[in-house]
Amino acid sequence: MRIREEYEKAMPLKRRPGRRVLAAAASAVLAVSAMMQVPAAHAVIPPKPQGYPIAHLYESCTDASAHAQGYPEWHYGETGRRYLSDGTIQFTNRTDQVVPYTGTIETESNHAISATSAAKLPSGWNTTAKSDIGLKLSNGWVEGETVGPVKLKPGESIRVEYGVLEKDFVSMFVTCSDGVLQNSNGANVIRGTGPAERYAFVYLIHADGSISDLAMQIPSRHAGANSKPMGSDTYTAMSGPSLESVAKPTDHVVEPAVAPQKDPSWPAKGQTCRARDIAWYPYDISSIQPTYRKPGYSTDFLNWSKAPYDYHPVTDFVVGAQYNGYANWMGRYGRLPAGWLDSVGATNRAYMPVGTALGAVHLQPGERVRVTYGTTMTRVNYREIHCGRDGKYSLVSNYGTASAPSGFWAEATVTSRDGSVRKIDVTPDKYRQVPLPTQSDR
Repeated sequence: MRIREEYEKAMPLKRRPGRRVLAAAASAVLAVSAMMQVPAAHAVIPPKPQGYPIAHLYESCTDASAHAQGYPEWHYGETGRRYLSDGTIQFTNRTDQVVPYTGTIETESNHAISATSAAKLPSGWNTTAKSDIGLKLSNGWVEGETVGPVKLKPGESIRVEYGVLEKDFVSMFVTCSDGVLQNSNGANVIRGTGPAERYAFVYLIHADGSISDLAMQIPSRHAGANSKPMGSDTYTAMSGPSLESVAKPTDHVVEPAVAPQKDPSWPAKGQTCRARDIAWYPYDISSIQPTYRKPGYSTDFLNWSKAPYDYHPVTDFVVGAQYNGYANWMGRYGRLPAGWLDSVGATNRAYMPVGTALGAVHLQPGERVRVTYGTTMTRVNYREIHCGRDGKYSLVSNYGTASAPSGFWAEATVTSRDGSVRKIDVTPDKYRQVPLPTQSDR
């Protein structure tokens, strides 16, 4: 059974930001230039996501196991994210002593799904929305919350950018049908946008110009809440989508390294037809190399500092794909036989989730990088046989070339101050090629 992809309108986000002011509990303020992501317009949300990253979707099930796990139920998958800034603070310690710096939020902010959009969500939506992807009805910062303390040595500076993480999502009414967890027949796939976790980016600029990223422990929103430092970490922000054109080298056909398994009941080509047999049967499969890159999204970053910096990008949008070929054989509800796509190094569907860590990029002062990521696609030729007019299984299908996901790619393009460009492969190994952590044969 194929999933119905019926979409409602994207849910608008209602924002009521405050004045975004921080009061510093320290002696002086310096307007420090920020190491920050290159500004970009609000991301354009695609009409349909490249994958459906809902936990356990398309896994095998029984009615008993599904009932024990709480199905049928609405479940959510995160398809994209962006950071909505509510304010920044910049401070330097100009004294000759260590200063424990703490900032106080003076005017609150709030991000919320509008009432009209909330009414379109299913009953009890917030229970699984929170547990699945951390989605909330509203979130922001409350007047009187504090950030710190952060110990600053003489000559050290700090920049804090705080706000709310906004997430794009899809939601399905997942049930056990035909032995598979899938969207209930006739149920819409809800697509929307809403606020999730609060965030804070903290950059510590040392006196020698080098930079450290400081992770903060961000509590839930309430009056008097304090966000404390918890160690070093790295951050990223989204500026996509951007698309990449890929030249097509010379194509060549590649046969499976191991012949795909055939059921003994399937007839061979040239065999005499069975009486009144009108079925189609799998015949062969091959792939076309090289693979090609399905465009995804990109992240931009600039090292404004006077010191080298290791940038650690992560994906901010889900990327993925599904096999788009045709089959008349009905042995698996219109899907290819088990293992056939695997035999040519591909799979039926796969996605790389939001928040996947990509490879680190070492940047010299003044260098900027664009990290682009997407899905690696393999072209597939699949054929079936049918009883011909000669009374033999001689009629071979001509469905045309299809494509299927076979891995993912991520590439960093670094531009130096002198205009020179270098490219770096930053694809995570576990997502480079099949088998993939998120692949499914369903």
